[in-house]
Amino acid sequence: MKRTLLLLSLTAFSTIIFSQNLFDALKMTESDISGTARYSSMAGAFGALGGDASAIKDNPAGLGIFRKSELTYTGDLLLQNTKATWNSTPSDKQKIKLGANNLTLVLNAPTMRSKMGQNGLLSSNFSFSYNKLKNFNRNLSINSDAVGSSMADYFGYFTGNLSDNELEWDNYPQQGYSSAFDNENLPWMSVMAHFGRLISPYTNNSGKIEWESTLNRDEKVTPSYTLEEKGNISEYSLGWSGNFSNRFFIGATLNIQSLDYMAESTYNEDFEHGGGMTLYNTLLTNGNGINLNVGAIVVPVDFIRIGLAVHSPTYYSVKTTNYSTLAFNTAVDGQLQSPEFSTKYKLDTPLQINLSAAFIGTRSLISAEYIYSDYKNMQLLNESGDAKAYSYDNSDINTMLNNARTIKIGGEYKVTNNLALRAGYANQSNITKTDATKWLGAATVRTDPEFFLHNRTDYFTMGLGYREAGWYADFACTNKLTDENYYAFNSTEMYDTFKTTPASVKTSTIHFIATLGLRF
Repeated sequence: MKRTLLLLSLTAFSTIIFSQNLFDALKMTESDISGTARYSSMAGAFGALGGDASAIKDNPAGLGIFRKSELTYTGDLLLQNTKATWNSTPSDKQKIKLGANNLTLVLNAPTMRSKMGQNGLLSSNFSFSYNKLKNFNRNLSINSDAVGSSMADYFGYFTGNLSDNELEWDNYPQQGYSSAFDNENLPWMSVMAHFGRLISPYTNNSGKIEWESTLNRDEKVTPSYTLEEKGNISEYSLGWSGNFSNRFFIGATLNIQSLDYMAESTYNEDFEHGGGMTLYNTLLTNGNGINLNVGAIVVPVDFIRIGLAVHSPTYYSVKTTNYSTLAFNTAVDGQLQSPEFSTKYKLDTPLQINLSAAFIGTRSLISAEYIYSDYKNMQLLNESGDAKAYSYDNSDINTMLNNARTIKIGGEYKVTNNLALRAGYANQSNITKTDATKWLGAATVRTDPEFFLHNRTDYFTMGLGYREAGWYADFACTNKLTDENYYAFNSTEMYDTFKTTPASVKTSTIHFIATLGLRF
């Protein structure tokens, strides 16, 4: 209740306009281990190795390892299966999609020192790159058997924390419900639930007006949920790196990121005593950001490389649009449709630090990388750059997220001078804390109370490559395993009878990746 009172202390204007939350921010900051086939087959453990088109995005100093100019293109085929178990009921969903991961041009520019066999700056290399950092595409289906907790219970609880005067229902007859969406004091979830006859008011023992579900106290519901996600985060990069005596490499990239995300969800309940409800939500997010990556690689002896890179926060400008429809079969039958609402805001993503090392033999190599991501200090800001407008959401980010770490390990063995075999493994720790939850503001325009908690992500990778003097071809197969918990709504402060149990969601994403490179 303390959290609810804090939210209610916000002005209606700020709450309705600033409707983002930590889960929106998190969606835009996670990235995949994806790129060229060689990079992917070794789980992206290239921070100290360099010499690969995708390694540049992790450690720009790796650009200095190139001895020739190169043009590289990478495409992939995605095969995805998502399995969910909710209250002992299993379900699964598949998706197939073709895409492009990387397009990079590297220009090698040797200096006179290199041509004369001297030490110092031997080359300045330049790169122009496209990388797909994140693939949002996923289809998800979650089904449950009959339970005692309903979305209507959540609507009643959420609405009950607003005073009767704030709701001002008398101004909006049933046939004129659409104008209620224009009242900045009314949360859209409550508008829909009230006019859909899912909740009703009552007077508690203290004489205060409260709200509750119109379902019978002991009535069970059978819920189900589907989600289709589309889109990606793309990065366009301009890089430079210098090679000093083949012992020290420094580099930097200036990166422009483009965000494109769409989520269409359907939450349905069939009521035990007849009737039901279906809530359709659409969320569209588009944005552009800029960041700077700097890095260094040291080669103390020929068979050891040590890398360090720092990725600045990405400074995003974002536009989000949401709308929803509630279909209901209660005391009345019908359908309510919300207006389309758009808002603009800014986001500062986490600072990231990469530490890496590689050990290189005559025919084999092994490489490892440790990535630290400062999730707790990322921030939501309003369009003017003021973080105070999102003070409660930023507080949630700080208290409900972990500063995550990612570990990558990869190896390569040359069967012949032309043919190489590769394998790798990577693990990302849980980003959300186990008690994290989704809070919606007192007059929110959002009607999507569901949320996912991240437990862990693992990558198992393998591949092979063939090289000639002027060209090469690489192939990889990677399996990304993501473990999450799905919550239909936040029942943290609700009575035990109405608390929702999470669904276990495990997504397996297999990528078949092919890269063709030309050297000149």
